[in-house]
Amino acid sequence: MKVTCDADPYRLILAGRVAIVEKSVGKFRAVGTIMRRKLTGQASSARSDVFDLPNPLLRDCDLRQARIKRWVTALLIVMVPVSLWIGLSAHDDQQQRLENQRNSIHQVTATTTDVAETASVASTEFGSSGAAAATAVDSRWVYRGIEHTGRVSVDTGSPVGTTTEIWVDNSGNLSLRPLTSSDVAAASIFNAIGSWVLAAVVLIGFYHLMCFRYDGRRNAEWDRDIADLLSRH
Repeated sequence: MKVTCDADPYRLILAGRVAIVEKSVGKFRAVGTIMRRKLTGQASSARSDVFDLPNPLLRDCDLRQARIKRWVTALLIVMVPVSLWIGLSAHDDQQQRLENQRNSIHQVTATTTDVAETASVASTEFGSSGAAAATAVDSRWVYRGIEHTGRVSVDTGSPVGTTTEIWVDNSGNLSLRPLTSSDVAAASIFNAIGSWVLAAVVLIGFYHLMCFRYDGRRNAEWDRDIADLLSRH
């Protein structure tokens, strides 16, 4: 009986230590599960994890950073249909311009009245020859029965009487080339992709700026806690 009575306190101490160890192991496993889920993106909510188990490794700045990341991701997803709407709006506007230019810009044939002997220019402003070396030369053309004169671009060395196609407005004056269906499609695609990329640059830049700010705050808190821990021992 004496041996049994002496053994009871040891058993109680041993049982208590086992319970403490099991509780500690359970906490470490829970912490490990939380961190693993956060790293793999499987955590449903960082705040709920903290409420379920106080985790000293997860600080307030971590919660705010995770919240900002979720908001940035959500906004980037929302910007997809918004960017598509911007692209479609740009397509409608450019298509309307194309329809208007079809009624206001016309193609006529111009005839040179001088030899193209002057220095070549890098590009042609109104001509449509597409030659690598072109010269602006005096020319004339007729639109709606009225003769007009001006300088158009033709290949360097072209003789008098060379003809080239040009674009004029309703008054018969030289005009730029009108829009084409390819121009309309390119403008709509550029507006759609460009708007999303611009939003992504702003949002991701804001996220990294906040990460930089929270990293500094997090390091300061760790330094303060470690110094406080060392001062106790």
